[in-house]
Amino acid sequence: MLTHYMSLKDHVYNYISEKINDGSLKPDDKINEQQISDALNISRTPIREALIQLASDGFLENTPRRGFRVKFLDIKRAQELYEIIGILDGRIAYNTVDLIKEDDLRNMKFLADSMDVAIEQGMSAKYYELQIQFHDIYLNLYDNSELISLLNKLKDNFLRKYYIFDDKDNEMQILRKTNLQHHEIIQLFKEKKKDELERYIRDVHWNKESAMFDSL
Repeated sequence: MLTHYMSLKDHVYNYISEKINDGSLKPDDKINEQQISDALNISRTPIREALIQLASDGFLENTPRRGFRVKFLDIKRAQELYEIIGILDGRIAYNTVDLIKEDDLRNMKFLADSMDVAIEQGMSAKYYELQIQFHDIYLNLYDNSELISLLNKLKDNFLRKYYIFDDKDNEMQILRKTNLQHHEIIQLFKEKKKDELERYIRDVHWNKESAMFDSL
């Protein structure tokens, strides 16, 4: 049963988002409004509203005679987003060095260790979830809701919650390298090296060359 606190449009928006997240909907796939109507047992009006919103947010494109289709996130735009995200994320880390507590660092270490396990078990989707939680620990300490909101909106451009790799060995190699960076971030927080932490997150962790794995 659909709950009352979320609009029908929001339900449709989340439904389509999840289909993109789990790979059920891929780049250039057409959105079938009738299938959504049947699956959710709702009218076409909120579906159309959600599709327009998803297009406005940059996740779908609407072209004459083709309807709504899943939009490609090209490598150039992904790299541009990485650069901006790196600047904001690095600055927030800089400003939270003196706010972070031992419990926070222990939680970050637990998540980084859990990501190591997820990588070795081939659970890349789980790795993605854990790395979001990892960064949220220090992001949630920062008292600037507008900046956090902006950062999250930029990250939301990567609606698909998994990575693209040509082969499994390359995937594991890249993810291991990335998670070593998480461990290094923890160490820099511990040592309270503000400037180095900011540069590391900006120039290494969010290096725009890594954006290729997030592009559709």
